[in-house]
Amino acid sequence: MNFRPVALLAGALTAALAAGGTFAPARAAETTGGPGPSAGYTLHIDADKHFGDSHPDEIAHHWCKKVSDDLTECQLYDGDGPHARLVGVETIVSAQLWKTFGAAEQAQWHYHKTELKKIHATLPGMSKAEAAKVVAAISPTYGKVYILWDPMTSKSPIGPPHVSVLK
Repeated sequence: MNFRPVALLAGALTAALAAGGTFAPARAAETTGGPGPSAGYTLHIDADKHFGDSHPDEIAHHWCKKVSDDLTECQLYDGDGPHARLVGVETIVSAQLWKTFGAAEQAQWHYHKTELKKIHATLPGMSKAEAAKVVAAISPTYGKVYILWDPMTSKSPIGPPHVSVLK
């Protein structure tokens, strides 16, 4: 595999940003003939307890999309505004898929039926009836949270990423 184009792009982006420049977002329809992979993250869920014991009350702002019948992916941000920083990812799988995992892997996942009672989840912009339908759909699933960095301890994305097992 040739990583040179990626290295050149990363270098050009770093140089542009260091010089105070900006870059235009990619127009997926023009470059790929359709929407890009970031399209469809429209389910908005806010929940606490995702950053572990050090910041139990901090809100993880989820933006989720269903990828398949067995898989939903959520991008976790430190806010809801246009300058919010990506700080984690939550992968959500069906109980049927989770049951195929080995015991060590299963231990890294949380059961949403139990977790939803603890995390004070809200679904901004949804009516109570719409939110109840979403909660009912998520309840029988399992989630695995990958924290990329801790925005409460540093303004920079430093430190090792980790899996946060919600208790």
